[in-house]
Amino acid sequence: MKHLEDIYKERISSLFDEEFERALFESAFSNLIASNPLRFNNFAYALRELLRHVLHRLSPDTEVSECGWFKPDATSKSGFTRQQRLKYAIQGGLTDFYVTKKLEIEEVNDVIDELLSIIKLLNEYTHIEPHTFDISESEVEKLSKECLDATLYFIEKMSETRSKVLSMLTDEIDRSLLDSIISDSVEDIGTLSTHQFVDGIYHDGAHVERIGPKSLLLRVTGWLECELQYGSGSDFRKGDGVVIPKSFQFDCTIDVQFEKPLGSVMKVDDLNVDISSWGE
Repeated sequence: MKHLEDIYKERISSLFDEEFERALFESAFSNLIASNPLRFNNFAYALRELLRHVLHRLSPDTEVSECGWFKPDATSKSGFTRQQRLKYAIQGGLTDFYVTKKLEIEEVNDVIDELLSIIKLLNEYTHIEPHTFDISESEVEKLSKECLDATLYFIEKMSETRSKVLSMLTDEIDRSLLDSIISDSVEDIGTLSTHQFVDGIYHDGAHVERIGPKSLLLRVTGWLECELQYGSGSDFRKGDGVVIPKSFQFDCTIDVQFEKPLGSVMKVDDLNVDISSWGE
């Protein structure tokens, strides 16, 4: 079974964010080389638990419960379902209406159904039945490959669909409102001259880093076109003042609340202006 590890280990491990997840995935393969009639059942169990851990990491109880669309499920001991966790992992607190009508992404529910079927498949293989107990080498290889393909598809498809939502969200944010709040938050250039004016803001990058239950985190990079004024109004009237145009790179993170229209309520969490080039 070493060849399965060679084919899948690095490819799937690269998709994990935590060392525990990589270690668990690596340990799953040790079951396949063991001389044990339960080796395939144990392998499938490890993969199922791996996906469970990934899903819980991406959808913590405290965050899922804050979503406007969340309702505790009476049939679940915890009150949460896999369907709800997958929904949060893909679209956060965004409503189905917003995702389908505003972002025009209609496949989320179909993707969730697909991913639920993968969990169901792995769950079935963890049950010890005659057709999965002490099976032949060729059958272990066949079913193990099926489980690995399913695991790879699960993680990639969830990430791919979430990335699509993140990408479409960026385009929905009102750039004029974005420019206004960035301009109002600029403080770093305040020590460079008597007065400062931001004439223009130019983005060279903007993307949604995270969707939470009530807001999203937007990272923006770009340039500030500024005028640095030296001297007071009276200095200018006497011909002693000067204005120097200057561009500065900036990056910032902005918390955008889920209020209509998107971007109407936001605050700058962190803004950094690179003034290191001043004086060169």
